[in-house]
Amino acid sequence: MEKTMAKSEEYVLELENITKIFPGVKALDHVSFQVKKGEVHALVGENGAGKSTLINIISGVFRQTEGQVKIDGKMIELDTPEKAFQAGVGVVHQERNLIDTFTVAENICFMEESGKLSGKVDYKAMCAKAKKVMERIHLDLDPDEPVTSLTSGKKQMIEIARAISMNSQILLLDEPTASISLTEANTLLETVKKLREEGISIIYISHKLEEIFSIADSVTVIRDGKNIGETVPIGELTNETLIEKMVGRKQSVKAYDKRDFSEASVIMEARNITSRQNKIPKSFQLKKGEILGWYGLVGAGRTEFAREIIGIDPAESGELLIHGKEARVRSYEEAFSRYQICYVSENRKEEGLFLMHSIADNVGIIALKEITSKAGFISYRKQADLTEKYKKELGIKCKSIQVDVASLSGGNQQKICIAKGLCTSPDIMIIDEPTVGIDVRTKGDIHELIYQLSQQGMSIIVISSDMGELVGLVDRILVFRDNEIRGELENEKDYDAMSKQIMGTILL
Repeated sequence: MEKTMAKSEEYVLELENITKIFPGVKALDHVSFQVKKGEVHALVGENGAGKSTLINIISGVFRQTEGQVKIDGKMIELDTPEKAFQAGVGVVHQERNLIDTFTVAENICFMEESGKLSGKVDYKAMCAKAKKVMERIHLDLDPDEPVTSLTSGKKQMIEIARAISMNSQILLLDEPTASISLTEANTLLETVKKLREEGISIIYISHKLEEIFSIADSVTVIRDGKNIGETVPIGELTNETLIEKMVGRKQSVKAYDKRDFSEASVIMEARNITSRQNKIPKSFQLKKGEILGWYGLVGAGRTEFAREIIGIDPAESGELLIHGKEARVRSYEEAFSRYQICYVSENRKEEGLFLMHSIADNVGIIALKEITSKAGFISYRKQADLTEKYKKELGIKCKSIQVDVASLSGGNQQKICIAKGLCTSPDIMIIDEPTVGIDVRTKGDIHELIYQLSQQGMSIIVISSDMGELVGLVDRILVFRDNEIRGELENEKDYDAMSKQIMGTILL
């Protein structure tokens, strides 16, 4: 049903009946909402609900099929990103859009400098402006520092500084804390509150509901490309009612029963593993059918250790035993072809998928031996059959296995990463941050998939910064800090008790 809204000078942004139709798909269906000056407006919904499409329309990447956009009460055509910038719209995407070879100042002032007709850059003035902008958001960095040396959180803040440098009055933040540490996330949330006080309007997209309740003034829920009810003040919602609006029914992340692996055989054992990058020795055991959690804040060294085990950054000393026999893993290809270990990267867009290729091609590239004849020819029928099998088993939602992976939601992209891993017929799977940027329902689906794989005898390591995820899912937890395993905990499946134990172990 179409919605109409009364004109009001208090709204800086108004979306009226926004519809977007791609070939064969209606991504948005008459979506409407309003954003007030100096308001944090949360936009929530499951993966694939249409949030990113809406953000792309507001930021000028896509043009709506129907409906209109108003800024400060005036209808405006945002048909290019440049027009959106000129209209005071700044956007910080979930994926970084910084230029690694540039300095902090060059990245912050890039849009302004690139638009100058003269082509001349006053570097001293640019650094001064960058420093002034950073002071507004309490970001203490050397403007001359290369961005390659910075943490993910600092890079995220630089993107916010860049938007502010363009005098953005409407700031779009898409999953801004998905891949940064807890401390950096808290700093970012404080920055959002400060910008709100300055009168900047912020559209905030996040699957972390605790953040929504912490900083949002109002919430708009999108489901299947449509508004679910009217925009409501955050005070009128609870965690349960918001989830129910998002998924269409009451939903909670399942907690799995405690299991006993005391008699299970050890399938992988690391003994005092070190690498050129990390000289601190680390040891652990993984048992058959067990889900082992690796907990730690961003930068704790969990991913780096996984890369040592699977041969991306090969171990320099120590022993790795697979099925009780010494394994020398010199490359990732050797990890999965010789030792049946697969790794699902946390960075699915850059390391896990070929975004501009089809689902079938993404699966087929890993399963070449299975789909190639003795004469060396690829059987596209076998590729299609294999892809359809994983589509059904993993519940991948798509119009066809021939669609580009880039067109799918984050949750479905993650399922394709897992499908690629399963193509190697692994005994051991390492999944890094399995549900980052994924909605509540799909998160539950992926947890169920991981649990069922373990029930079938696969041994799984889950690397996660989500304490609730690990407490609900895994059997045992290794706690990491500063590239060291600080402790090993049996999971008692009691969140309050386990969170105290985990944090106590980290702080030891």
